[in-house]
Amino acid sequence: MALRISGGAFLLWLSFVFLAPPLRVSAETRAFKIVDDPALDAAVAEARNEFMRGQPFNRLDVALLVPDSDGSWRRGSYNGDALAYPASCVKLAYLAAAMAWCRENNLPYRHLDQAVRPMIVKSDNFQTGVVVDTITSAPNVDDLTTVTDPRWPEWIERRHYTARYLDARGLLGNQIILHKTYPTNSGEWPRGAEKVARDLFGMNKMQPRLSASLMLEIAKGALEPQARDYMLELLEHDRWKSNSVLGFGLPPGSKYYNKPGLAYDTLEDIAYVILPNGKEFIIAVFSNAFCPPYSSDPSPYESSQLGPFMELLLEKSRLLEGVERPLLVENINVAQSSDSGTSWVDETTATYGQTIRIKETHTDPNLLQAEWVLPPVKEGRYEVCVRHVSSPNSGKLIYTLEHRDGVTTVVVDQRRVNLRWYKLGDYHLGSGARIYCAADSKEQTTRTISLSALRLWRYPSGSQP
Repeated sequence: MALRISGGAFLLWLSFVFLAPPLRVSAETRAFKIVDDPALDAAVAEARNEFMRGQPFNRLDVALLVPDSDGSWRRGSYNGDALAYPASCVKLAYLAAAMAWCRENNLPYRHLDQAVRPMIVKSDNFQTGVVVDTITSAPNVDDLTTVTDPRWPEWIERRHYTARYLDARGLLGNQIILHKTYPTNSGEWPRGAEKVARDLFGMNKMQPRLSASLMLEIAKGALEPQARDYMLELLEHDRWKSNSVLGFGLPPGSKYYNKPGLAYDTLEDIAYVILPNGKEFIIAVFSNAFCPPYSSDPSPYESSQLGPFMELLLEKSRLLEGVERPLLVENINVAQSSDSGTSWVDETTATYGQTIRIKETHTDPNLLQAEWVLPPVKEGRYEVCVRHVSSPNSGKLIYTLEHRDGVTTVVVDQRRVNLRWYKLGDYHLGSGARIYCAADSKEQTTRTISLSALRLWRYPSGSQP
């Protein structure tokens, strides 16, 4: 759709800009057949509703795509077409558009790697601006401050490059994919032509369904197929690193490719996952979960709050069939002493009904000790995680792990990371393994420790870290 307009037609063009959406509202990927599945809808809703009980946030919109045997994809969603500010998730669209730009200009797909790689891998806003300027040939114009400026029509037409590309594939719909992520190469905040564009169209907006379809086309090679491997290389993510988001809820041995969004109260993820059983799925989750108390957790756990939702969804959708289940240990031998303060007590939390063993000491933190009673452990490499209730009255807990390669100690601050898995590491375990903990004697003497569960999840053969 050309917007090069001059003379009297300019008023007609202004009417179009202000009164009509820039591109089509109804859209769907044309590369794949997607079928809405009521059973998958129910699984998504059930997992969502269970997860959201007692949460300090209220928005969680989801789209899940699962392949069917006939080559189509089944979709389950909850508010899947709800628009939201995407934060850095918009960079997934700019990645796709950058690959198209390289092809159209007869350049290698890695031609823009110096800017594209940090845009995706580090979520670099400055380099995102470089990518947008390059593929649109429309860097910001500082002194363009109104739509009546004769330079505006051509500038905004060029800036719509990514939107036009997605629209041609049925992937745009009512989304707004136009602006840079700030602060960027053109300034701390939008100004000049970029401010006019944001004032006119509003902030970037994306939705889970079309975001999931975009990731589907990237992951399965429908969109710029010769660039697929390069794009997946950039999107591959460690499950336990900062901004993994949904990766915290995946089993060991999973392959995880994602583009997260984390800004203001926004916490979102668009991901392609291959589970250890070979099953794959695409998922987009948009939320306002980046809020206290989560946002003050230490890295990488400030972005881990949607991990429990991912765990629930995998169970409800039966995607984990054939995956070796973890050993969940709740039995604990606790040290007792007549002068160690109050006795150990069991309490049931409101969140998911988890039982927590709690003890306070008022004299000597050295008396706060406990050992997990491990069941028979098969030989292998395990991902070892613990879970606790965070409390400002808690302190640091020192975990000691005796494993086949020696003895390792890990310090866990129980004031943070409430009722989510905290990874102690990957260890070679077998018969004779021991895991025990004690309060840090360097902490103040009035402390509380809480022990919820220990999880030992064995890596499938051939996928050890």
